[in-house]
Amino acid sequence: MEILDTILENANQPLYVVTLLIALIKYPKYYSTPLKYFPILLMYTFLTELLGYLTKNYEVFHISIFSTFVKHNVFIYNIYNLVFFNYFFYVYWSYIENKKYKIYILIAAMFYMLASLINPFLQNFKLEAQVYSYLAGAFALVICIILFFLEHRNASKKLDYRYTGIKWISIGLLIFYLGYAPIKASRFYNYTNQLNEFVHTRRIHLTLIVLMYVSFIIGFLRMKRKFWI
Repeated sequence: MEILDTILENANQPLYVVTLLIALIKYPKYYSTPLKYFPILLMYTFLTELLGYLTKNYEVFHISIFSTFVKHNVFIYNIYNLVFFNYFFYVYWSYIENKKYKIYILIAAMFYMLASLINPFLQNFKLEAQVYSYLAGAFALVICIILFFLEHRNASKKLDYRYTGIKWISIGLLIFYLGYAPIKASRFYNYTNQLNEFVHTRRIHLTLIVLMYVSFIIGFLRMKRKFWI
C-alpha cells in the first residue's frame, strides 16, 4: 500500500503535464470546436495546483488578501471552481443541439451560479472551501454529461469521430464527480462534526483524479480527423 500511495501522491502533476502536451499536439484536430479552450484550462489547472501546493507548504508564498494572510489555499481553488464549472457548462451547451436539453443546461448553470452567490454568506470565500456551491456544480455538471450522452446515444458510427474527444472527457468527468462529490460532502460532514476521515478516502480521491486524466488522454489520442462543429 505504501508503494501505491507514493505513486498516487506523485502522479497528479506529471499527469497534468502529459495531458496538456497531448492536448497541444492534437490541437489542430479540435481547434474549431468548444474544446479549443481546453488546453488553457489544463494549464490553469496545473498552475492552480502548483500555486496551491506552494501556498500551503511555503510561508514565502502565503497570499495577502484584504490584509488577511491565507496559508490554506482554498481561495485559489474557490476561484478555479468558478472558471472550471462555467467552462464546461459552455462546452456542453455548445455540443448539444436538442433545444430542450439546452434549456436544462442553462437551468443547471443558473442553479450553480445561484449557489455560488449564496455560499459566501454561509462560508468565508477567502478562508473556507465553498462546499455547497461545489456540490451544486458537480450535480449540474453530471446532469450536463448525462444529457450529452442521451443526445448522442444513437449517433451513427460515421459521425462518432466528431465526438471522440468530448466523449472521453465526459467519461473522465463523470467518473470523477460521481466518486468525489460524496467524498467532498463526507469530508465537510466529518470536519463539521469533528470526526476522523475514512482511512482510504485520500487514496480513492487520488485514484479518481488518475482515472479522469487517463480518460482525457485516451480521448485526445483517439482523435483521428479534424472537424468543425
